[in-house]
Amino acid sequence: MSQRTFRTFNPLKNTFNNKSHTVNTVDEVNALLDKAKEAQLILGQKTNENIGQFLLTIKDKLLEIADELQIVYCEESGLGENRFKNEFARTVDQLVLFSNYLKSKNHQSDLYSKEEIADKIFIKKKIGIGTVLILGASNFPLAYSTMGGDSIAALASKNPIIVKAHPFHAGTSSMVSTVVHEAVKEMGFPIGTFSHILDDKYDLATYTAGHEYVKAIGFTGSQLGGEAILKIANNRKNPIPVFAEMGSSNPVIILNSFLENGDTSLAKKIANSVCTDAGQFCTKPGLLFIPNNIAGVELSQEVKAEVLRFPDHPMLQPSIQRKFENSIQMIRTHFGESLFSEASRSTGVNKQFPERSILISNIKELSSHPFLQEEIFGPHVSIFHYDNESELIPVLNQLRGQLTFSIFSTKQDAFLESLTQVGVSLAGRIIFNDMPTGVNVCASMHHGGPYPASSDSRFTAVGTDSIKRFQRSVTIQDFRI
Repeated sequence: MSQRTFRTFNPLKNTFNNKSHTVNTVDEVNALLDKAKEAQLILGQKTNENIGQFLLTIKDKLLEIADELQIVYCEESGLGENRFKNEFARTVDQLVLFSNYLKSKNHQSDLYSKEEIADKIFIKKKIGIGTVLILGASNFPLAYSTMGGDSIAALASKNPIIVKAHPFHAGTSSMVSTVVHEAVKEMGFPIGTFSHILDDKYDLATYTAGHEYVKAIGFTGSQLGGEAILKIANNRKNPIPVFAEMGSSNPVIILNSFLENGDTSLAKKIANSVCTDAGQFCTKPGLLFIPNNIAGVELSQEVKAEVLRFPDHPMLQPSIQRKFENSIQMIRTHFGESLFSEASRSTGVNKQFPERSILISNIKELSSHPFLQEEIFGPHVSIFHYDNESELIPVLNQLRGQLTFSIFSTKQDAFLESLTQVGVSLAGRIIFNDMPTGVNVCASMHHGGPYPASSDSRFTAVGTDSIKRFQRSVTIQDFRI
């Protein structure tokens, strides 16, 4: 009996790509899991220099296939050449960052500590947690997928990884997978260091997440998907941690003090953040709070104009667009055309190019319609006018956990401190006078937040601290007589 195959979708051409990808069998997955278990002990004995060189070897091999990879990446995602170059550079930079960090004094001191108390010696070490399942993200075919942030952090922690490729970009993922396998062989690492699984459904992800050899899971995606993985992990005989980055509406609050400065570029900045790449970013601003005065209403109309004239761009896949359109239809049903605006597609544009949309309403409606605070993955923003700043705090406190919380104000604004405190309670990153899209990969970045922004707000999915998700501590206690 032949194995099932599937093809990826080309959003720009509105058709399926030619290449077929073969779905792995459960027996194949079991063999990969066995190899990963065998690799764990060997990886634990590798030096940080060994692991760092392994990451650099992957980097070098990715650079060799960059031109070929770009072609497949664009065919499968509909994302353009500039987006590829930015995401590819981020992927390469992450490999270099973690390689350097593994050799740093900060990392060394974090891995090992020793104390002598009376006749006892205590040595505390951090070791790899075990085999990590990485579930590729739909909207980042490189930086959050096969050799993205989760994979690099798990490998840097000396864990074998099993990557379940996202079916939307199976070709891109397979090309990266080939490069990683070559690096494993060149470095003389055990074959189970890295494994790659293809499936166009959820069966193999579900099976692997429940397997006893898997000790942690990294996930980037929707709240629905993240909660499904959490349920599997928590219902296991031996539950395991899931580090899931999920939904966020990324509120942006604009205060009167900022409007008085007369920033003429603000509307364009907002539209770019909302609509770039069809708004398919986890940090896309979905909720915008603007004063209900002459300057605020004028800004809202400028944002509306910029959003509705923004260039057409396809969504990653028809199923994603359907979800987006369902969310927009719910808003239209509740608010009608008087408050809600939607741009027409350009003539001749394929149906998978979404219509940009914007809701302009009053802040009281957010409390009356809780569904408005849910993430809408796509080019939409909801603007809420407020009459005075005292209205903001109780409404913002009703929001669920967020990845980001942005404030536009002057430093002297008397309301800034209390608003910042609200932001700290709600989100993992507080941003002053800038939009939330764009996440710098650095040691001081925290990309995560209270539920449902992420499943565990103590950890970051970006930056060198993300290593800590895939480590556990062990103390060796020695009583010397």
